Amino acid sequence: MKRYLASVILLVAFSVYFTGVFTEKGSTDLSSLSEAPSASRSFASFKLQPLPLKAQDFPKLTSTEEAHSYLATVHERVTQNWKPSYSVFIPYFDSLNRPYFREHDRAQTVPITNGFQTFQAGKLVTNSISLSTFNDIYSAELTQKVSGSSQDILWDPKMAVFDQNDQMYTVTRMNKNLADAPSYLMLQSKDYGVTWTATPIVGTPTTACVFKNIKTGACQTPELYDIERPYSKEALPTAPAFLHYVGSGKLPGYEKAPSWLGTYGRLYLQPVKDTPEGLKPEAPILISEMAQEIGYRSGGAPKIIHSGEKYFVVWLEATPSYVPKMDQNGQPIVLAPDSSENPFSAIWIAEYNTRTKILAKQELLKTWPVNDTHNQPGIVRASDGTLHVIGGGHGSHFTYTYSLKPDSIASWSQAVPMNTQDSGYKARYSSPNWTGGSQTYISMMIDSKDQIHTVYRQWAHDKSVFDFDYFGALVYQKGSYDKKTKKFVWDVARILVYPNASEYTHWYQLLNLDKQDHLYIEYSNSRPAVPYFFKTADGKAINVSPMLNNALLRSDDEGFTWYFPSDQDFIQSAQDKPIRVPKTRAE
Repeated sequence: MKRYLASVILLVAFSVYFTGVFTEKGSTDLSSLSEAPSASRSFASFKLQPLPLKAQDFPKLTSTEEAHSYLATVHERVTQNWKPSYSVFIPYFDSLNRPYFREHDRAQTVPITNGFQTFQAGKLVTNSISLSTFNDIYSAELTQKVSGSSQDILWDPKMAVFDQNDQMYTVTRMNKNLADAPSYLMLQSKDYGVTWTATPIVGTPTTACVFKNIKTGACQTPELYDIERPYSKEALPTAPAFLHYVGSGKLPGYEKAPSWLGTYGRLYLQPVKDTPEGLKPEAPILISEMAQEIGYRSGGAPKIIHSGEKYFVVWLEATPSYVPKMDQNGQPIVLAPDSSENPFSAIWIAEYNTRTKILAKQELLKTWPVNDTHNQPGIVRASDGTLHVIGGGHGSHFTYTYSLKPDSIASWSQAVPMNTQDSGYKARYSSPNWTGGSQTYISMMIDSKDQIHTVYRQWAHDKSVFDFDYFGALVYQKGSYDKKTKKFVWDVARILVYPNASEYTHWYQLLNLDKQDHLYIEYSNSRPAVPYFFKTADGKAINVSPMLNNALLRSDDEGFTWYFPSDQDFIQSAQDKPIRVPKTRAE
């Protein structure tokens, strides 16, 4: 919750950070597909119910409970008569195409023992994580503390992922009350989440000093992590690998800046082997000493690809050569890119061979603004081994490239902007060389036809929607390889969901595919203003968890139309076969 509150406070200053200009063409064309034929409950574009324009026009809210009650009246559950019984969360799927949702009560933090929900034989089943899972790792006293511990399911990747043997994995991040620093465990289930075994990764009493401070030699625990996740409908080849971020400090000139500006540290890849004796974390491989913070929400694009003997990792590298001037408040003045695209921070890619232990890496794409951790990248792999990489941005242009050789980082196509369509508003960090821009938070997946599906936020202006400078739209865009031109071509982007208010909007969106190439988007429309954030008469800050306000969309036609999936939609998509626990290499 502290991370959420801090981010909310910082968002108040974003309107200055994103100062932009109107363009001649509005954003209406972005939603030109909204009138396309669709099923009665499907849509190509959707408008959330607008909220009052001014704070004084809202009912007087004096508590979190009152804010919750008000938001319930305008949520999609009411306006769209959508009544899911499952915990709304980005679903991941087993080989029978059954979904797995993290169990929660629409709060941002949940007990460690909260497990997963799925549908079996037409019924919603909830399986918890037993305290006995942790008996071999912590003392009896600490194990009892686990029962009262909680973990964040918004900012950290807390989904369940499956390998090709239908073994299920998730990660727990234990609070500091169990040790001097947070500790990380990988949990594995061979019976679809009924029972689990836990493997220490870092920070537990049984793990060695995995990460050391380069200057002092003191043990460190990663502040941030990510795990390998499916980037298509195919399961992972083996247990998921980790990315660990260990902070080093601030770049010169950024000492007083928010955490998302000028922060750098070390990035490690840590493969995990599935052996007859259980999961075995390998020694972490140092990928970069100047990486910027890694992020999960919003966007959550895959950062790790495992193909054969190789791992591929993409990340955002810091630019220490850029030392900003200070404003009167001691904050860095971050320059917009010029016609030479300077200053910028680069997306890098690494290739690690697990057999030879050789690590190769290179700079790949430019992103803007410089030294801004929002510029998170994403990577997917096509069926022919082509690697596709998108460089994120923070109110700027996304950049894109693909590898010219399968499963190799040796050569790449020319980097191009992914979307130059005029949205009606051009934020100041968009490149002056292209139209459009204003893009943030990339989500991406690739389907069985090698079509890349993306979702992201884009600043837009359309006076017929909001009579204000800009609004934050949730935009969908698809791309595919054109056999005639022998080039990868991006389709025209369109607004998928319009926000319920103008100005700053945060979507917290995630994207996934099931075994039948159905697309899923979890999102939560939110902003740093009433009714999501406000202060009571006595000065108490009230902020509403995005998990309270989240919703789930599904597309069965490659992203053309979408709808809010019911329980029955998931039940009908699952294969009608008995549960079978597959044999593993360990057996």
